[in-house]
This record gives sequence, structure tokens and C-alpha cells, in this order.
Amino acid sequence: MLSDTEEILGVSTCLESYCLARQPICDDDANVTAYELLYRNNITTTTASVSSPHEATARVITLAFMDIGIERLAGHLPVFVNMTDELLLKADLLPEPAERVVLEVLEDIPPTPEILLALKKLKKLGYKIALDDFVLNQKSRGFLPYADIIKLDVMACSEEILRKRVTILKRLPDITLLAEKVETWQEFEHCKAMGFDLFQGYFLSRPETLDKRAKSENTLLLTRLLSELYQPEPDISELEKLISRDPQLYYRILKYINSAQYALPRKIESLRHAINLLGFNQLRSLVSMIILAGSNKRAPALIPIALIRARMSQNLAIAQGFKPQEVFFTVGLLSMLDVFFQQPMEAIMAELPLHDDIKQALLHYAGTAGTVLHAVITYEQGIWDDISHHPFGQATLAESYINAVIWADEISGQASLN
Repeated sequence: MLSDTEEILGVSTCLESYCLARQPICDDDANVTAYELLYRNNITTTTASVSSPHEATARVITLAFMDIGIERLAGHLPVFVNMTDELLLKADLLPEPAERVVLEVLEDIPPTPEILLALKKLKKLGYKIALDDFVLNQKSRGFLPYADIIKLDVMACSEEILRKRVTILKRLPDITLLAEKVETWQEFEHCKAMGFDLFQGYFLSRPETLDKRAKSENTLLLTRLLSELYQPEPDISELEKLISRDPQLYYRILKYINSAQYALPRKIESLRHAINLLGFNQLRSLVSMIILAGSNKRAPALIPIALIRARMSQNLAIAQGFKPQEVFFTVGLLSMLDVFFQQPMEAIMAELPLHDDIKQALLHYAGTAGTVLHAVITYEQGIWDDISHHPFGQATLAESYINAVIWADEISGQASLN
């Protein structure tokens, strides 16, 4: 395994002139099943401003499959890559392995005989084909024999029209329907009811509701535990007492800390032993992550997002010389508490004894930590024009993000220990 420094240096020369991010694609249980790679070569615009779309896609392929490596960028999951007609006709330039790649045929590509023949050959090679922003008509129906996935923009038409399109397309054999631009959990549930199979959008990073959700006994326990963890000097006895009320959490903490990830000189014998050995700062991050991992049935999809935010915030703080760096990690990690616990962030902050600077960063993007968090979230979502207003260089942002993605995917696997 490379060190953090080696990971950054390994991709820095390829990140100087363009940005790469990824957006999760989930199934109907909110489990991440794939990623779409998002590209911009200029953080001051919202479009891929290059000499040609072909060049943009070629850069994505080079960066993701050669410089970074698809395993490090997406683990075992497939990736969606936007295609141009020029690249579809040049199979030798497409990334491999084919079974890891979904080729997105954009809506402006015409179904010419040459393109359809190319799609037929690409399917035989093992690639999957997705039709982006698809609208069925006499012309576009020529794509259907070669399609594995059809993407529908849920914001592009009325609900009535969307329902009709789903009803028609669901009749086609071996077609997976993907709803894109799903913005809220309510829309996610609505699209599930319509018959969509896959879902893409910002709904994962937003809470399902913002008011009047009753707290369960377990949620109260976790909130109290987080509260104690973020005291200036946590009470070890109080931590032990709270954790002991949840045997599963106790077991998972010990198993996690005993993992080879930390290469401790000897096995952990008790929670107090772990606290004394690791110190409060490291234990705070570990326990917070495990608490979040067990707080929500959607946690497997949410944990990587929270960890990427935490690590990228810390990376930017290091790059800019901001201190204390653990504050930036904490702000990033806690920035999705409302999503995990399905409670308003204001209510959660009222119950946690966090420093006011951290609270203001989480609630209003205030202060240096808030500025960093806002940059992290806008990069996460690929809103490149907003990023241009932040005092970070493009290469620094890109390196910080890629490093965070690789680290978070490794750590989130550890968080799921059971």
C-alpha cells in the first residue's frame, strides 16, 4: 500500500488541468452499485470546456484507468463513462476490463448504421450500454436492441409523462431503468414505486426529513455517546457505561480497533485499554464512524461520503496550513449527521457540546472550516463554478479529493466489520 504522499504524487501531474469526481448510483435499497465519473477541465465553468467532447472523455479514461487505477477509484464496482460517437467507433481506445465499464450513449448521438454496428460489437466485447436522457421515438428506438440500461431525467418532464415512459420501457426485456437527478429521499421512494431499478442524484447526501421525527432509544443513546466523545476531556467511565449499554457496538469497536489497520503492539483487552492506548482524538474519529455506520439502514451508502468529506477537508487544511487539522476532519465527518440520524442539524447541534466554530461551520458554512466544507461538498457534487470562488488551487482540490476517495473506500470497508 502506498503512503498518502505517494498516492498524491502518483496522480498530481494528471490533475493539474482538469477535475474528476464520481457520483454514486444506487439500487432500491440505497446500496451503491456503480459510480458515474464526472469531468471538468476548468473549475471556473460548469461545462467540460475542451477542444472537443472526445478529448474530455479521453482524459477521463486516462486519469481513471491509467493514472489512478479503476480499482483504487471505484473498488470492485463498475463505472459509467460518457461516450462520444467518435470513441464508440474506436473500440481499441476504450478502457478495460470491459465488464467494469458502462458506456453512456449521450442523447445527441444519432443511431446511424455505423454507431449501431459499433454498439453490437462493444456488447460482444463485454461492455454494457446505457442510453442517457433517453426519449423513445422512431429515430431513437434503433438503440433499444443494444441497450442494457436506460437513464431517464426525472426533472425533465411532468410526472404523468414520466410514468408513461416508465410503463412503456418496463415492457422491454432485459432493460434496467435508472432515474437520474433524484434530489430527495421522497423522490427516491417515488421513483421506486414507479418501477425504476437504479437511482442517481444528490438524495444520498440529504436528510429524508427535517422536522418532528421521534427519536428512538438507540438514537438517544448514540446522541449521548457522541456528546460525551466531543467533550474537551471525555469521561472514560461515562464512555464505558454508554457503550456497555449496546453490546453490539461494544463488540464492533473492539473488533475494529483490533484489526490490522492499526498495527497495535498487542491486542486490545478492554475499551479502557483502547482509549488509553489510542488517545481521545483517534478514538473519537473511530467511534464516531462506527456509530454512524450502525445508525441507519442506509449507512453503507452514506459512510463513504462522510469519510470522503472528512479526509478531503483535512487534506485541504494540511495543504493550506490551517490548524488544528483535526477540526477540519471533524467538521467533514459530522457534516452528514442530519442524514444519518434523520434529524435537523440544528437539533443535533443543540445536543452536542461542540465548539461554536464547529457548529457554525456545520450550520452555516461559517469560518475557515465552513469554507473548506463548502468547497468539499461543491466538489463532491461537481459544481465547478462554485468551487472557483474558494481559495484553493485546482490541482490541490483534485489531489485532495482523489486521495480522500481512495482512503475512505478502504476505511469504510473496515467500518462494516460485524
